[in-house]
Amino acid sequence: MIELIIDRPNWQTTRQRLVFGSMTAIFWALWIYLWLPILALIGWSLGFKIAYYQMIVQSGYLGLIQLLGLYATVIFCLGASLLAWAYYNYFRFRGVERRKERPPVDDMELSQRYQIAPEVLAVWGRARRLVMHHSPDGRVMSAEL
Repeated sequence: MIELIIDRPNWQTTRQRLVFGSMTAIFWALWIYLWLPILALIGWSLGFKIAYYQMIVQSGYLGLIQLLGLYATVIFCLGASLLAWAYYNYFRFRGVERRKERPPVDDMELSQRYQIAPEVLAVWGRARRLVMHHSPDGRVMSAEL
């Protein structure tokens, strides 16, 4: 089977690989850092001693509560900005329909574009199942009914 995703890291320069690799590492570290309060809470609920020490003795649960409040504030601000943007666009474009239906393509245009006889195209159009085979440059090579 031919892969649909182009995966050719050997075409990247060393600098590109270094930048992409370091960005990936930074964002993975950030992602793990964001999960630390929840992981500590889970550990505390399961009775791990380190989690107990962090959450109870050093009052880590207060930091978790503050962090959850900050998260809720950020989520609220993002949601409010998205709603404001949606309402702005709604009121701005209300009653204005700019999307237009594309004109239908007739069989003659299709047959000229893909260099297929109109009779063959008509048979393909009536088929319930059609498997197309294409060349590497995108031309239609054959079809199986």
